[in-house]
Amino acid sequence: MNETNKAANEWLSHEDESCRQDRLARLMWIADKMPEVDYLLFHGLMSNYLFEEARYCFVYGQFLATIVLGLAFIEQSLAALFYATGRNDLERVNITTLLMVAFENNWITETELNNLEHARKIRNPITHFRRPGYNDTVEWRSVNNNDLPSSIIEEDAYHVMETIFHLMGTNLLCLTVSEE
Repeated sequence: MNETNKAANEWLSHEDESCRQDRLARLMWIADKMPEVDYLLFHGLMSNYLFEEARYCFVYGQFLATIVLGLAFIEQSLAALFYATGRNDLERVNITTLLMVAFENNWITETELNNLEHARKIRNPITHFRRPGYNDTVEWRSVNNNDLPSSIIEEDAYHVMETIFHLMGTNLLCLTVSEE
């Protein structure tokens, strides 16, 4: 084994061992939040992929990816669901519009809308540039809350995942099936 391979293996081994307990804790958290069902039927293949990758990133502590992929899963699932109900006019609208129409159609409650809006506001400064000091950035929230940016991002990822699991439990983002 050459030096590069040896160093890479040592790094991976160290990384696996040092992060294992945190990954286990997040995996147990997911197991606790997931709806207890036998099957999940997603609104399309991409929705399934987005969910699986968001979940994987969350367990492995890739919290920015969790936030972005989690919101993409919600947006993709809602758009597919509207399309399946004949709402072709919503095919390429933004997530804000999808959320408002879902609320107007009583697919989500006001509390769920507020949680989804909060998740969207978490995601936006990650995916869209903000000038330094803008009041919705992680940096500004870190200073304002006297908290580490990494802690804020992790907390945000938990919020996004919890919102997803709640909506999965209502059968909005996917169909949950239990054999009886």
